[in-house]
Amino acid sequence: MKADIATALVLSPHCVLSGVLGVMDMLTTANYVAQQFPELAPRFRPTLVSADGNPVQGSNGLMLPAKTGLPDPKTVDIAIVPSGPPAIYSPSRMRQTLSEQQELVAWLRAVHEAGGTLASCCTGSFHLAATGLLDGHLATTHWRSEQAFRALFPKVELRIDNLLVEEERIVCGGGAQSFSSTVLWLVRHWQGEAVASNTAKLMLADGHTSGQKAYRQWLPQRDHGDEAIARGQLWLEENYRELFDLEAFAERLHLTPRTLMRRFKLATGMAPLQYQQRLRVEAAKAELESSQQAVNQVVWQVGYEDASSFQRLFKRETGLTMAEYRQKFGGRRYDALPNGGF
Repeated sequence: MKADIATALVLSPHCVLSGVLGVMDMLTTANYVAQQFPELAPRFRPTLVSADGNPVQGSNGLMLPAKTGLPDPKTVDIAIVPSGPPAIYSPSRMRQTLSEQQELVAWLRAVHEAGGTLASCCTGSFHLAATGLLDGHLATTHWRSEQAFRALFPKVELRIDNLLVEEERIVCGGGAQSFSSTVLWLVRHWQGEAVASNTAKLMLADGHTSGQKAYRQWLPQRDHGDEAIARGQLWLEENYRELFDLEAFAERLHLTPRTLMRRFKLATGMAPLQYQQRLRVEAAKAELESSQQAVNQVVWQVGYEDASSFQRLFKRETGLTMAEYRQKFGGRRYDALPNGGF
């Protein structure tokens, strides 16, 4: 087994620096844990690299120095892109940003062709997809970047609700702060289950791979240019508690039901009733986060009479029951303990 694992942590412009340093810290911790298993575990040798070897400015405006430029691809066991462009970038801005980093993209492809493993966290997957290596394969990225990713890489099978996807020496992780899932996969693969488990315990990282559904915020499509459908969206957002009536809704917008369905789906990506259901789920999420109302009361408040039916819808959209969602995101989780206790 190799004595060490040459690991290049790629700094790219406007990356999330906490993700970069978090990956570095977890790999360093894994090396510390691996000392308990000297006969089994090789050591990661992480190095911060950039396309030109110069410091890189992160999304928060701070500079992080690279130790070197891009090394010989044949000398790299793992190349990790811990973070890429900000998840809020539009498809056009993402495309422009990647076009300015073609040297880095070509290097990543060369690492893989030389037998190395590629890994990403958050929007680092955009760099991996830009190599073309993900065409026809699975990938994930930050949920906020779904639209941009699908627009730029239609040949990639995006699994946006997954926190971790792995295929053919390419590992993609979800949002920036879920980097532990990616790193623990690498630790488990290269250093074994015992090292990965103890690293997770030491870092208080569960490395869960259950998905991003619970974290996703639904952002309605609004830049479609269809004025009638935009009016319909606004009406639904103000009246989502009302019983949905397709014919009355179409009449309100001076459209036939058939035309309404076609144009609404084209503009928003979903049918009007589905749109209303998503509005109700978002309203329920907000109520569960901010109040202690009984779950059934929340269901009735958002316009559903059948509590069991809505709870099935809620779990399908979030991956959690309503009670689990409140436990995970409810405001009481952040209350200080009395008298400054611990």
